[in-house]
Amino acid sequence: MLLELLVVDVTLEGNRRPSKVARLQTIGAPRILAQLAKPKLVRVQGWNMVLSGIEATRDESGRTREVAQTWVCKLFVPENAIGFRARELYRSGVALPKKLARESGGSRGLLEVADNYSNVLQRHATCAELRRHQISTFPEGRLIDCYIEWMSEESFEMGGLQLRSSCESHPEQLERGGWLVSIDMKERELTKREARMVR
Repeated sequence: MLLELLVVDVTLEGNRRPSKVARLQTIGAPRILAQLAKPKLVRVQGWNMVLSGIEATRDESGRTREVAQTWVCKLFVPENAIGFRARELYRSGVALPKKLARESGGSRGLLEVADNYSNVLQRHATCAELRRHQISTFPEGRLIDCYIEWMSEESFEMGGLQLRSSCESHPEQLERGGWLVSIDMKERELTKREARMVR
């Protein structure tokens, strides 16, 4: 059964301030089937995404019982999907205008999120790497201590820290970073006739 996975800010019972939740709901006529409070992005590999958080259930007496829960989700993507496209939302720690970020070409490749040791933070952290489709030693982009900001049916936003290398004018430092991530599609090759028309 196909379900829609969303990550949104909502106002939960008894709270005035918004909280982040992940929701599994039916497609078309939205009906929430499950909800995770405080969702944490644990892993992304291929088209698989793992989220963990707190799920509220009711016991026999009707009391709310909160339990740890992990969702292993397989993303349903079109046949011509080849990876992910990540558009930068920050440059040198400064937020870019949303329109500029959305219209940029972005980087294309395979997205991997896993728990790794960060030398900069001197601890384990959830790190995201975007690796080009071609074989390469270094990732195209990297977010340290990453998290999921929101998710819709078409894209999601990740936030985290990016390492800015040292140079003469400034030392090495961590800056705020973020990506707008969407599915990357293989572009159709032009026919000979279409190619001649382009010239």
